[in-house]
Amino acid sequence: MEGLSIIIPVYNRVESTLRCIDAVTELNAACPIEIIIVDNGSTDETPQALSTAPYAERVVYFRNEENLGVSEALNRGCRAARCALLCCMHNDLFLYRKNWAARIAEFILGAERPGVIGLYGARTMREDGSFWGRTIVHSLKDRPSLSGDAESVVVVDGVLMAMKKTAYEAAGGFDEEFPVHFYDKDMSMRMLSRGFINYVINIPFEHSCAVTRTQICDDDEIRDRAQERFMTIWHDHLPADVTTWWERIMLSLKKKGSGE
Repeated sequence: MEGLSIIIPVYNRVESTLRCIDAVTELNAACPIEIIIVDNGSTDETPQALSTAPYAERVVYFRNEENLGVSEALNRGCRAARCALLCCMHNDLFLYRKNWAARIAEFILGAERPGVIGLYGARTMREDGSFWGRTIVHSLKDRPSLSGDAESVVVVDGVLMAMKKTAYEAAGGFDEEFPVHFYDKDMSMRMLSRGFINYVINIPFEHSCAVTRTQICDDDEIRDRAQERFMTIWHDHLPADVTTWWERIMLSLKKKGSGE
């Protein structure tokens, strides 16, 4: 099947999920897409809403009986996808461009060795796995830092991660040992290590700041464990940087000028 498979893991927040589905379908009416919802054991009205009209006709719905984590949910959706191109996104993400799915597909098919394509990322990752703020690029609605159509980056944020299914398979899928945090950084690094190039592209968006994470118990502890595991795997590859020598000089001068 040609087109873009859009995989959205969800856990409760049915209103946000339905709004997301409506927005995706409305803005991409002319695009060949399929929407795959992977429900991580929601306890609200999500199962009923997505199993009855009109949503039952508009989405492919899978339900896990318990919350298995974001990575495992994404893998289930990606494996089931019928399209050659994948787009993994949060259910509280809203893009503001008509036919944005076609734009993503067009970019992936035309880019040089495309790995992960997203809306928010960083051109430099420090030794501890954090972003260097001055190299973060994004297309946030009303205040984008991305000036052109796209930029290559080291890491793409998990708010939206699009890729060829063949690239996803070559990278081995999402590492399910990163259930919530660092799965996006890990996938980005595996793409880079296989010779792919990650990109952030310019599509205006808004994100509701991961509202579902307020439902995660011990989130700080989970993040710390994920960071430790990420560093164990990738410490020999960090810091990672795709800025040019001229950009590094200019960033260094800006840093000195600001007194950082």
